Formats: sequence, C-alpha cells, structure tokens
Amino acid sequence: MTLTARAALTGISLASALAMLYVGAYQIRAIEHMSCPLLKGGCEAVADAPFARPFGIPDGFIAAALYAVIVTVAWLAPWVVPNAAPTRYVIRGFAILAAVANGLGVFDMARFGAYCFYCLLTTLLAPFLVWAAFRI
Repeated sequence: MTLTARAALTGISLASALAMLYVGAYQIRAIEHMSCPLLKGGCEAVADAPFARPFGIPDGFIAAALYAVIVTVAWLAPWVVPNAAPTRYVIRGFAILAAVANGLGVFDMARFGAYCFYCLLTTLLAPFLVWAAFRI
C-alpha cells in the first residue's frame, strides 16, 4: 500500500485543522484550559496574545478553515472540474498561504517570548503540506 499525495495532503491538513480547532476552542473559551505538551503555559499565553486575533477572529478558526478548504478542494475538485490544472494551482496556493501564515505565527511567538505546541506542530507539518500539494 502506497501513500498517495492526496492522502498525505488530507492527513496533514486534517491533523493541522484539528490542532487549530483546539486552539480556537480555547480562544472562544469553549474549553477552560489547554493542555500544552512540552511547553507548559505557552499555549494559553500565545492563544490569548493580541496577535492571535487578526480581524477580531480567533486565528485557530481561521487556520482550521484554511485547512478545511485544502481538503475540500483536494477531494471534490476532480469531480467538479474536469481539467485538474487550475485545481492544482488553487491547492498549491492555499498550502503556501498556510506555510507562510505558520511562519509569521512563529515569528510573532518568538517576539512575544512564548510558544504554542499546536502552532509549532502545524508549522513543522507545513513543508510536508506544501510538498504534498506539489505532488498532486
């Protein structure tokens, strides 16, 4: 059994989306405390930081929506759009956008002086996401 690029893209996107949904749930206080493996209270500090709400929206939900769009386009587009070339560019664009946003998030966390495990996880997965997007 081989791992296809679409399956890798889906797995990475779903893992990242779940991590960001967890962060977003804390940001709207749907959960009271975040568990933060390895980094103790850093997750909560970063999630409550001013830069974590661009446009007044919790960034966890923005990121989760971005990953959901990647998965949706990757799986529905072959049936909706017969020519796959434009679809590939859309997927690649969103994957690059996710990677850049993750990089900017790490930059903000470094300036802030605290790190979020879940944000770092999605950042570490981002190069693999872009790789899988370019393999489709």
